[in-house]
Amino acid sequence: MDVIRRRGRDWGERLLVLRDALGELYAAEGAALSRDLQRWGKGFVVALLLLVAALMLGFWLLAVLVGFLVALLAIWLPVWGATLATAGILALVVGGLGWLGWRRLAKLGGPLSRVQRRWRDHLDWWQERVFEQPPIDEHETRQRENERNASGTRDAH
Repeated sequence: MDVIRRRGRDWGERLLVLRDALGELYAAEGAALSRDLQRWGKGFVVALLLLVAALMLGFWLLAVLVGFLVALLAIWLPVWGATLATAGILALVVGGLGWLGWRRLAKLGGPLSRVQRRWRDHLDWWQERVFEQPPIDEHETRQRENERNASGTRDAH
């Protein structure tokens, strides 16, 4: 009877250790995710500020630049040619700034993709370390499903 009680205590202690380890694991994952999202937020603000700068240049400086460039180019070109050249130059500047800001936003990705990536990493860790199986490859799983669906539709026809 003493052996059974001792084994029960051993299991209880093991479960407590496992609970503590899981708590530490989730705290570390939460901290890492928080840092990751904080970095994303800073990059998002920079990209957003670039887009705002492009819009401000596009609206606030448009009248001044148009007037100056049209007057300058009207020396060599007819007024309509100077106006058209000025509009083309401004379109290139605003488009370039907008493209830079958009590219930075696209490089950042969304916060949801970061959470999904961390969750996949976490599940892969459990799969490899705890269950001692290779991680599940979502791409491979989807490919198998598509092949099964394709062969099922071919068989049906």
